[in-house]
Amino acid sequence: MKSLTIFTNVSQQLAARLFSRGRTQADKQRGVSALEYIVLAAAIVIAVIAGAALLGGADGPITTTFQNIADELTGAEAEEGAPE
Repeated sequence: MKSLTIFTNVSQQLAARLFSRGRTQADKQRGVSALEYIVLAAAIVIAVIAGAALLGGADGPITTTFQNIADELTGAEAEEGAPE
């Protein structure tokens, strides 16, 4: 009976230590994962900005494409407003 009491006390002390430990390994892992996502998002943003800078500019393909679309829309509006 005495050994059962000792086992119970030891197991309760062990459980108390385990559950009152502050931050667990899982909490630390979540923090690292969040940091990795932030770094990944920043890298993607930098890549998009760099790509836009390389392809952009006054005579870049992106500017030319949007200008062509704007010209077509303006031409379509002019044709709709013209009397027949």
